[in-house]
Amino acid sequence: MDEELLAAFREEFAPLCAALASAADLAAAQRVLAQMQAMADGMEIAPLQARLRALAETEALAELQAAAPALAAFGAAEPDAEPPPPVERGPVERGPVRTLIVDDSAMMRRLLRGILAGDARFAVVGEAADGAAGLAAQAELRPDLTLLDLEMPVLDGLGFLAEWALSGHGQVVVVSSAAHPGSPAALEVLRRGAWAAVAKPSGALSPDLAERSGAEILATLREATGLATSGLAA
Repeated sequence: MDEELLAAFREEFAPLCAALASAADLAAAQRVLAQMQAMADGMEIAPLQARLRALAETEALAELQAAAPALAAFGAAEPDAEPPPPVERGPVERGPVRTLIVDDSAMMRRLLRGILAGDARFAVVGEAADGAAGLAAQAELRPDLTLLDLEMPVLDGLGFLAEWALSGHGQVVVVSSAAHPGSPAALEVLRRGAWAAVAKPSGALSPDLAERSGAEILATLREATGLATSGLAA
């Protein structure tokens, strides 16, 4: 392997290991892990690729942080060195998913609270009526999940995502009538880092429609936060 290229890899890989060790939340750790995986893939370092792929399945922030020193040591070793051993997994205790709702409609915020109440693993910790207030709430509350509208006063959802991508917390799922799955708006919010875009709950006056819409939103939120694969009962 080209020694100069390997030296450049090590120089860039070490800070990523440090960033993984100090990641503020699971989403930040996963973003760093994705960068590390891309570097390992580019260098075709098979043992490191395999270890990083295994870590990509992890939903525990502490486990990812604990793996950082071994990854750093491996990144500094020769390419054919043995990969770092996997961290022993014990039962992981996780509290409720701390959720922030950002929407200028009080009625919609109430509807979303009602949908989240259908799964005790979600807890609404705050609300905001525009994007600027939403960013302030993000900084104060550091939520695991933010439900974000697009069309809002002061600062819209796209403006919120631009700021959140730099220093925000957790995952963002856009809930908007302007961002149906597959629409240009939905593709744009995904490009800006949102985990998914779902339509706003419709049929509020029809119990059947409201129930189906709420179930679809909850399913998306469970996937965004790892609850869909955690093996925990709803």
